[in-house]
Amino acid sequence: MMQWPDRGGWPAAVPELTTPRLRLRALQADDATALLEVLGDQRVTHYHSMQTLVSLAEARNALARVAERFQAGEMIRWAIQSRTERRLIGTIGLLHLVAEHRRGELGYELAHRWWGQGLMPEAAAAVVDYGFTVLGLHRIEAGVLVGNQPSVRVLDKLGFREEGTLRHYLYLKGRFQDVRWFGLLHPDAIPTSQQQSKL
Repeated sequence: MMQWPDRGGWPAAVPELTTPRLRLRALQADDATALLEVLGDQRVTHYHSMQTLVSLAEARNALARVAERFQAGEMIRWAIQSRTERRLIGTIGLLHLVAEHRRGELGYELAHRWWGQGLMPEAAAAVVDYGFTVLGLHRIEAGVLVGNQPSVRVLDKLGFREEGTLRHYLYLKGRFQDVRWFGLLHPDAIPTSQQQSKL
């Protein structure tokens, strides 16, 4: 397991985070059906690095991998839940964590019927704040497939800077695809109070 010096180590369990409209909580085995509904929708996975899920078994396997990577200190991922409903409507997390370099990558997806309400910037702001202030990250990155303008807008609202395009970075859905790369340094992070006004 990776060590996080000066921060009391890796959390024993995924902590709950809250925002004005959302609850971010640990993923659970019984989220499989809801996860399949989200990641089984090709509108959601069109710009996602994951293949579209087609079975409950695949959703269960995905949840098991998330749990394994959390235990290894490589990833922390939350279920996104509306405060008005108890059901998972997406996930968000810090991936590819490297303790030595205090670096991680932001990743997320949201069920289609919740798009256009500003929920993802709200969730992402909470996760970025956790990464910087609790895990002690210095840099958070994000890769966006070319064409995914809604995701670019999420990152822009949080103050991420575009750093370039990685040509043919991923082989997805039968072809090589370019990825726009974004980064945010802790000293440049927008204070939470200012983020709320931008959201």
